[in-house]
Amino acid sequence: MSGLVYPSKSVHHNYSIDDLVLSADISSRATYCYILLALAGLTASVFILITFITGCKGGKSLTKVDTFFFALSLSDLFIMLFSISVIAHRPDYFKTTSLNCGVLSFFFNISYFNSQFLQVTMLFFLTFEENSPGVALLIKALDNALACVGLTALGSFLGSVFTTALLEMGQQRNESLYCQLDPLQAGPRYDIAKFIVGIALPCLLLTLLLVKFLLLWKKSETGMGLAARLKACSAFLAVASVTLVCRIFYNAVLLHRTSLKYGLGSFSPQHEALGNVAELVMFSGSCLSLVLIVSLHKLCREGMVRTLKSMTDPCRRIGRGETHRNIMTPTIEIAEHKEETVSLYSENQGEVPGSTNGC
Repeated sequence: MSGLVYPSKSVHHNYSIDDLVLSADISSRATYCYILLALAGLTASVFILITFITGCKGGKSLTKVDTFFFALSLSDLFIMLFSISVIAHRPDYFKTTSLNCGVLSFFFNISYFNSQFLQVTMLFFLTFEENSPGVALLIKALDNALACVGLTALGSFLGSVFTTALLEMGQQRNESLYCQLDPLQAGPRYDIAKFIVGIALPCLLLTLLLVKFLLLWKKSETGMGLAARLKACSAFLAVASVTLVCRIFYNAVLLHRTSLKYGLGSFSPQHEALGNVAELVMFSGSCLSLVLIVSLHKLCREGMVRTLKSMTDPCRRIGRGETHRNIMTPTIEIAEHKEETVSLYSENQGEVPGSTNGC
């Protein structure tokens, strides 16, 4: 079990008040900035869910890419929901038992790994579909997109089991502690395993697939098809890039924390603030991914436009009704005025002949 403690919670007053205040101030400001991104991500996730639920009810068939994006959106949405345990207590920390903290970390890692593994699966199909006879059998075996999503979720579950087994958070399961999604009290082997499974292995696979993609692109007989799929799935490249940048920063801070656990430095308020900011940056990557999916993926973008149009249609109908009512009112008054004029003219026409005959 790690001997590190939170500087702001340490019983030893070895840190100055200014350092502690600065650490709490940085954490609070980063939390406020993240809340804005979280609201944008939550709004985007609502549009995505409405789009896919409406499509399923309408009996529309989804492509593999559509199914993968929907699964990726759910994973990022769950990651964003886990951030509630962070922003609800900052600049303080969520206090619970060792067992509850381990369970929270386990379920968080399932979504964390799943979003990364789904990106690898998507790039695999973009690269090899209808282009490499050597993997045609594998493509045929995994032709069902839902089966691919299920296998990815299974791999994420196993990866989470593996990392959770390395938490090493002590024998006292009911011991109270300050909890993070990647607990500070976890052993260094947990941090290393989280880095390997969560970022190192997926990045290696993504790099190899991208190299293969570029090699296939150079072939004249397959280049046009690859370019067309790449253009159609620009959302994937944007999401993968944002996720990679945010998670590399987070994992770099995680490895630095591991070095402190091995006695290569001392934990300070600055390290605490940096860890809090890195955690929020990782959450921000999921929020931005949701915004990019609803903005760049054609199906989600069209669904968002339809939803917004359906929400504003009642207001437009009310406005058109008010306009028609204002136009019809003077028309009726003019018609009545014309009827009165005609009746008066008829009476005058009746009186003129009578007076003439009297003469």
